[in-house]
Amino acid sequence: MKRYFYRGLRFRMTLLFSMVFIVINLVFGRLIFQYFKGGYVENYNKYLYTRAQTILDKTEINPDIIALPDSGESIRVFYHNNQRQPVLVFQSPGIISRLRVPEHSVLIDSLGQYGVYLKKENYDGRPVELLLTVSDYALKHKINQFTLLMIALTGISLLASAVSAYFASGWLIRPIRSIAMQASKINTERLGQRIQIKETHDELEQLAKTINEMIGRIEDEQQTRNNFFAAASHELRTPLANLSAQTELELGNRNSKTDQDLLGSQLTEIRRLQSIVEQFLLISEFNQNGLLLRKSKVDISDQLLTVFARNNHQAQMRNIVYDMRFDENIQSFEMMVDAEKMEMVWQNLLQNALKYMPQGTTLLCSIVQVNDNLVVSFQNTILQEQVNVSALGTPFTKGRSITSGSGLGLWLCNEILGAHGGMLKLESHAYSFSATAYLKSPTGKTGELSQDHLAVE
Repeated sequence: MKRYFYRGLRFRMTLLFSMVFIVINLVFGRLIFQYFKGGYVENYNKYLYTRAQTILDKTEINPDIIALPDSGESIRVFYHNNQRQPVLVFQSPGIISRLRVPEHSVLIDSLGQYGVYLKKENYDGRPVELLLTVSDYALKHKINQFTLLMIALTGISLLASAVSAYFASGWLIRPIRSIAMQASKINTERLGQRIQIKETHDELEQLAKTINEMIGRIEDEQQTRNNFFAAASHELRTPLANLSAQTELELGNRNSKTDQDLLGSQLTEIRRLQSIVEQFLLISEFNQNGLLLRKSKVDISDQLLTVFARNNHQAQMRNIVYDMRFDENIQSFEMMVDAEKMEMVWQNLLQNALKYMPQGTTLLCSIVQVNDNLVVSFQNTILQEQVNVSALGTPFTKGRSITSGSGLGLWLCNEILGAHGGMLKLESHAYSFSATAYLKSPTGKTGELSQDHLAVE
């Protein structure tokens, strides 16, 4: 299964935590920003008010005494006469001349200037008024710096929270990954294993217990199924053996070609049923106790001749010719194998070839010795240009052109050969299919394929 980082639980947990954090951070960050901004502006206003009050206290009219402003400051000193008209006493050069005196507020923020307006009553009853302004660059620069600082702190805190959430989520889902890894190693051959449970008293402990209970149920169901297969196979072996013996007896007593063809066809189907029953019995044995081998000294060439002779009637009905080639350089065909299971391998490989090869073609079976392996190969033509051989070694899997069969034969062959230290290799190309069995040779001699062969029709 293809995995995507952004679809993982860890990424989604990090993203969710980061989104919640940034929403909370923006809300509280704005409140903090407004609080500190208001405090800074208020302190700045107090400073300007104090500075203006100091200048105003030192300013007199009649005689005119004007306290000069500091560098960067601009002032306008004036008063209103009896006709309430402003009378200018002193004004600094610059943009202050364009500013209007506020009517209801003591603060002014206009044309890039920030200032304060104050007035006092002089001893002769004329009010002295003062407008003090400075450039608003310093105030706005400080506010902008504070804004950038808040943005930077928000970004850094968001990044830190995302990294922390990523590692924290990894720590949180580590038990889930552990459960997944343990569960992935449990298959039909390891149903006795269980996931380790830690007493955490949380959902993870409940999940592990639930998976273990599910595995237990699967194990019980498989055991029931295996017992059923074993019992059914044992019960079917006897009647099938009786049917096979009776059919063979009747086949020998009938002279009519029609009867012989009918009984021969029935005998072929009975033997196919016997093979299926034996396969089910072997699968049941394999699933319960593993593949138990009862080895003895067996002549592989004799086994092959026996299996080919047993299926000769089916080959004759389809006009198929056997071409058997045994390497003459092999000193001995005897090997220590399980005779019954090895005969099942040859039977399945032969039946697989007979079932899917066209009528009137030749089935090649060869035995050669390559290094320390005894190699038995079945090669036949097929109706397809090529078959997907990778799927044929899987139980209950068959090729597209196959219309019958369970797909167990080749899988069983591979399992049996593997238990003997060998292997099964399947190849298909150019309307040809080959199944090659490799077995450890007792002699270790190397031979080449002989051109002399035995043809059985």
